Amino acid sequence: MTPARTFFDDRPPNAPFAEILRRDPLARAYRIRDRAWLCALRELGLAPGDRVLDVGGANGLMLDRLHARWAARGICVDIAMRGLREVRDRAVAARPVCADALALPFPDATFAATLSFETLEHIAEWPGVVREFVRVTRPGGRVIVSAVSARWRYTWEWWLSRIGVDVFARADHHPELFVDPDALADEFERSGARVLARRYLNAFATLAFDEVMSVLAIGVDRFARPLARPFVATADLAVRAVDPALTFTESPWRSRRRSNSVLLVAERAR
Repeated sequence: MTPARTFFDDRPPNAPFAEILRRDPLARAYRIRDRAWLCALRELGLAPGDRVLDVGGANGLMLDRLHARWAARGICVDIAMRGLREVRDRAVAARPVCADALALPFPDATFAATLSFETLEHIAEWPGVVREFVRVTRPGGRVIVSAVSARWRYTWEWWLSRIGVDVFARADHHPELFVDPDALADEFERSGARVLARRYLNAFATLAFDEVMSVLAIGVDRFARPLARPFVATADLAVRAVDPALTFTESPWRSRRRSNSVLLVAERAR
């Protein structure tokens, strides 16, 4: 077993309210970061029956939400069997596949879109993974990637780490593997994909807000299940209300391209 597989096999996928959100058509988010992801996903414009690949997709939640919106179907690739078993047992429109992201077992141009959220920072050879993403995506199809940024200096978690808080162990993060946003964009261009958008997510206030919401969500999901649906609805309204103001406060970080994570959207050359 690789270290990543051992780590994530020992922990359940961190996805509160999965059974509620599986049937949500990319509409509701309980964190600001998730709202940015959903915005990028809604622009995919898939057709019924389109196939989508999610690499590092844990429990297949994103693929089910794409199905709820467009009746698309997908494949969830991971190396952690715990998440893949959940895909097998609970997913609506996702099929689990255990495979190495550096050697995806699919022909060229197989998928209408390829997704990967918070996975590249676990793979030292991530440029090879990017090449695989582009290879298996059909011409004109989009690749959406979110990764922990190497330009995280002075962000909320950077300051926490300075005062001795271990911000890495909970997600098996290693700063030396964090992804440089410019290098990520360059690798997509070299691989034959045009970068359409780049967003710097979660620098300070939005990250602090998202961490509070994550703690609340996990608590409600585990200990107060009757409150799950009201919490999801209320949290979504809260995110919509505070997102513009909190994101604006992070302008100094974004002007220097600093953030906790980067969201990149690319299109394979036609």
